[in-house]
Amino acid sequence: MIKRFFTVIAAAFAAFIMPMAAAHAYNVVDLPETMPLDEAFGIFASDDIISATISNYADRQYIELTRAEIETLYDNMKGMTLTRGVNPMPFRGTALNLTTQEGTKSYYVNSGIELGLYGSANYICYCAQSKEDMVYLTNIETMYQDAAEKKQGDDLYRSTANDFLALPADAWAHTPIKEAAEHNLLPYELSKKYGNYISREEFCILLGRLISVVGNYGTLEDYLYDRGKIYYLNAFADCEGRDPSICMLNALGIVSGKDGGNFDPDGAITREEAAALLTRTAEQFMYIKTYSTLRFADTSNISQWAKIYAAWVSEQSIMNGSDGYFLPKDDYTVLQAVTSVNRLYKVLERNLGFN
Repeated sequence: MIKRFFTVIAAAFAAFIMPMAAAHAYNVVDLPETMPLDEAFGIFASDDIISATISNYADRQYIELTRAEIETLYDNMKGMTLTRGVNPMPFRGTALNLTTQEGTKSYYVNSGIELGLYGSANYICYCAQSKEDMVYLTNIETMYQDAAEKKQGDDLYRSTANDFLALPADAWAHTPIKEAAEHNLLPYELSKKYGNYISREEFCILLGRLISVVGNYGTLEDYLYDRGKIYYLNAFADCEGRDPSICMLNALGIVSGKDGGNFDPDGAITREEAAALLTRTAEQFMYIKTYSTLRFADTSNISQWAKIYAAWVSEQSIMNGSDGYFLPKDDYTVLQAVTSVNRLYKVLERNLGFN
C-alpha cells in the first residue's frame, strides 16, 4: 500500500519562503506563478526515486512501475513548466506517485502537484498547462488503464499543515476574505495587496471569477459560449496581452471603454464605477430593481448615471460607504473590492438558491 503525503516546506522552496508578517495568521509564502516540475516535486534526479506507482483515486487501486518506466516518466516530465492555481478538489482521477527517502509525492493528471491549503476549502496546486504536456500526461492514465493486474489499496494524505492564504491587517476583514477564498472568488495574486487600489483589469478578473462560480462554469469563456456571446481580444486598443476577462465582460455589456477606444486596464476604479459594475454583474443572474432613496451626506457628488447603481448596492449592503458618506469619486481598494464581491455572492446565493 502506498501512502502519500506532501511536505511543503522543503529545500526546493527555501528561496520562496518569506518571513511571516504579524497581520498574517497563516504560513504565507510568495509562490511563483510558474515552477519546473522537478522543483515542485523536490526531486532532481531519477536515482532519488525509490519506487513509483500509478493509482486511481476512485478505484482505490494502483500498479507498480519498473525501474525503466520510472526513469522514462521522470526524464520526460522533469522539465515541464507548471502553473500555479487554486483547486477545490485536487484529489481525483489518476496520479503518479513517486517515493523518495522523504516520502511519497503525487502528481494528479488533472490537477497537478498539491502544495497545501488556500483557506479552509481550497488547495494551491501546480499543474501543466501546455497542450503538448497534457497529451503526454495522458500516457500515465493509459498505463494504468492498460495494466493487466492492479493492486487494491490507496491511502490519501492531504497537506493541511501549511495555508497560503494571506489575511489583511484589519481583523474585521478576516471573515469575508476567508469566505471569498472558500468560494474560489479570490485570485492568489490579489491576496498579497489588500491595501492597494484595485486596477480596472483586476476588478474585471474578480467579476469574471464571480460569474464563473455562480454560473457553475469552469471558465468565463464557457459562460459566454453557452450564451452565444462572441468576444474580441482587440476590443480595446490598450488591452493587448491583458487578461481576456476585460473583453469578455465587455461582450456581456458589463464594462465599457474610455475615450479613444481604450480601456485603461491599469487605472484605478472609483467607488461609483465599482457600484455600476457590481450591479451589471448581478443583472446576469437576477432582475435588478430598487425603490431606495439615496441618503448619503454626499449624494449630490454621485454622478447622475451612477445613482441607481449606488442605491442598489447600498440597499443590498454590498457597498455601505463610511460615516454616512458614499465617497463616489474615491478609488477602490483590493480589500474593499474582494469584500464587495463576496457580499454580492451572498446576495445571489439568497436569490438563486444555490450553495
